[in-house]
Amino acid sequence: MIKTQIVKEDNKPIAVIIDFKEYQRLKEIEKDKIDYYSAIGVKRKNKKWTSHTDLKKELGI
Repeated sequence: MIKTQIVKEDNKPIAVIIDFKEYQRLKEIEKDKIDYYSAIGVKRKNKKWTSHTDLKKELGI
């Protein structure tokens, strides 16, 4: 694993070098967060819900 490195310019951080697997992990967390807030938004807007059991009956599953 590559040690995280901070790149500085004029003693101010301007970039970070991280391990690619860590980058992928962080991107997954970001996607999960976006999905979560999207679902919360849909739930707030939609006032009529069908239960899982009723939906299965309706679809004949």
